[in-house]
Amino acid sequence: MSRIAPSAAFVLLLLSGAAQAAPAAALQPHRAVYSLTLDMTRGQRSVISIEGKMEYRWAAACDGSSFEQDYQVAMVYASGDTLTRKTRYAGWESADGHELTYNLSSSTNGEDKEDIRGTARLDGAAGGDAVYKTPADLKQALPAGSLFPTTHMQRLVEAMRQGQPIFTAGFFDGSSTDGPQYVSVAIGRTQPGDPAADALRQGPSHPIVMAFFTVGKADKDKSAEQPDYELRQRLFENGIADRIVIDYGDFAMAAKLDTLEPIDAPHCD
Repeated sequence: MSRIAPSAAFVLLLLSGAAQAAPAAALQPHRAVYSLTLDMTRGQRSVISIEGKMEYRWAAACDGSSFEQDYQVAMVYASGDTLTRKTRYAGWESADGHELTYNLSSSTNGEDKEDIRGTARLDGAAGGDAVYKTPADLKQALPAGSLFPTTHMQRLVEAMRQGQPIFTAGFFDGSSTDGPQYVSVAIGRTQPGDPAADALRQGPSHPIVMAFFTVGKADKDKSAEQPDYELRQRLFENGIADRIVIDYGDFAMAAKLDTLEPIDAPHCD
């Protein structure tokens, strides 16, 4: 599955309480395909054109949930240079939210760049650790209150349903060797459902802004009180997102929903 956000210190203050919320919300298993385009650019040497596709799949499993994201994009810079990037990420999270396996591979301009694989475990709200198979010998501590992707989405949806204006928690998905993040979410007012919409988007939704901060970065870099990036979207209370904008600071990328279809839930004994 990329800040209007508080400072890193404020994130730390909110973390201990917000991550402890509430029962798990039911999410809709689905496959979504988005077209990627340039939303806006800042600065003379930034990106001037974006064209690409992103496919996202979230599926329930008898022992947990699985999620995959395939991403390919071509970016043209003001200098005339073109960068083509392909990324494939796959993860599995246990039903209790305590275990995660993750696998990411990427290439840039046809050259392999990243191969990230590993497992992570949490000891309830006490934190845990991530152990990478690739790169070898890399291990990272996960702070208290950390959540894996499915649990994070369930807690966020529950916060939306309860009318909370802010939801903040630790987050880890293994998609980078930079380590765990704090994610602060500003939640807008409930938008009523539209009976004329497609079946998966007829329910209530909320405009949200998710700000992503790398854990520990503020200790090394004064500029780290600004988020690494922001994700703005309309999020439905079944976990489906559309009207997405990913803002990296010097440019922002829009993801337009092209295809949305349900995935059947498994039959479990």
